[in-house]
Amino acid sequence: MIKNVLSVLLLLIGFQITVAQSVSGRIIDSETGVPLSFADVQINDSNNIMSNTEGAFTIPEKSADDATMLTVSFLGYYTQYLTVRDLKNSDGTVRLKPGAFELETVYISNASMNADSIMASVKSNLKNNYRFYGSTNKTTFFYRSSAAINPVKAEAKISQSTKYSKEEIKEANKELEAFISVAKANPPKEFADVLIDHYMAKKMVKGKMGFLTRDQVTKAVKLKDNSSPISLNDMLETGAKILFTHLDPEKYYRIKSGWFGTRDTVVSHNSFDTDEVKTEKSNLRDVTSEISLFKSGNNLLYSSNLDFVKNNEIYDYTFAGVTEDGNNGRVFIIKFRPGKHRAKYNGTLYIAEKDYAVVRADYGLAEGRKVSGINLKFILGVKQQENVSRGTLVFKEREEGGYYLKYASKESGEYVYINRPLKFIEITNGGKEKIEFEIKVEMNILNRQEFCFVSKSAITEAEFDAVEEKDFDYETVNGYSPDIWKEYTTIEPLEEMKQFKSVAQ
Repeated sequence: MIKNVLSVLLLLIGFQITVAQSVSGRIIDSETGVPLSFADVQINDSNNIMSNTEGAFTIPEKSADDATMLTVSFLGYYTQYLTVRDLKNSDGTVRLKPGAFELETVYISNASMNADSIMASVKSNLKNNYRFYGSTNKTTFFYRSSAAINPVKAEAKISQSTKYSKEEIKEANKELEAFISVAKANPPKEFADVLIDHYMAKKMVKGKMGFLTRDQVTKAVKLKDNSSPISLNDMLETGAKILFTHLDPEKYYRIKSGWFGTRDTVVSHNSFDTDEVKTEKSNLRDVTSEISLFKSGNNLLYSSNLDFVKNNEIYDYTFAGVTEDGNNGRVFIIKFRPGKHRAKYNGTLYIAEKDYAVVRADYGLAEGRKVSGINLKFILGVKQQENVSRGTLVFKEREEGGYYLKYASKESGEYVYINRPLKFIEITNGGKEKIEFEIKVEMNILNRQEFCFVSKSAITEAEFDAVEEKDFDYETVNGYSPDIWKEYTTIEPLEEMKQFKSVAQ
């Protein structure tokens, strides 16, 4: 009897495990086998996901029933309709067939296919295609960010002190060396994923009709190495605190660096006491602000950085062919590169023929270009260059008209060099205490951001009023696991994120 009961339980457990698993897939070109980055995967005509740069995607377990219908589409390829069962039977591979007009194939039917005239039409239709469209609704977004510091060189030491003996200075420098050694051996790196519901409603505000918004985070995860005391946010703060332990907590100091001193900048031992700031910190406010800035920075109508659409006079455009979208609509392919010195980017635009909307943009800094920077390396010992900026934008047409941002990825990076002395001089009428540090830092900083529209649904005003914003805490993990997001619709992580784990593991 007990055996029978155990057998039934095992069967039930086995069944639950079978139906509760998420399903992963990969989208490739059926002829070349090349992965298709940022292909669109629609689940049962409701939720949307995108393949990552490796062509990979994951169906969450709640949608992983064999009968679930998937619609897979990509510019220039025939749309494929299949079930999750079909995906499993094909070893998780979706092979899309190139369409009638392949990418990079020049197709000229009339003289109107001129790159400059097409771009002029794009510019004149920007306001209509990317205007704000408000309604009372709930929209779900997935947002991923990552940041990494790669120290090329890092040195810091006390070179002079009127307060400490040579032996004490030697011990203090050992502490600084230990801190820097950890930073160089285990460079700070972290990933953050957030699934968020964004609510909007048209309401009367101060006698005028306007749109109010509220946000609720469904799940938030940070992937970081907890075995290291160093994180991206507190690396400089930790180093500064080490420096400040060698200052008298009862005294105030002014700072002098190289030839330049400050008489109005006063610091004390407590200058890096951030307890008050931490109590005011709001993860919800921070992440919603970050997402809002990211979305506005990728709006072709308003963005000043992505100038390759609006500033036609500084770029050279080339007509590169015609392809098709998933609805048999023609899409022009336009290549662009800098035409004048102040232009920064090169890349490819995909433009819908019917309304001249940019439906996809792939861009990156042209060779020798940078977003911004200063070079005072030999004068002041300071150099900074924002020398990495590349990304992809995908826009989707609304039923009501116009386009919304469906997916965006951006990679930005900068090079930083600092080689300067730093003096703390006591403010006093009597004898002056002085401590001098020598600081040399050379590093590369790389940030990545991804945004993905998941779903949208209409709500009532009463449902909006019932939404209560609450702050949240990140779930912190020290190694990637596919189970973390198995219940939710997200972006499949890249191999770099999958391989990340704590040094202590």
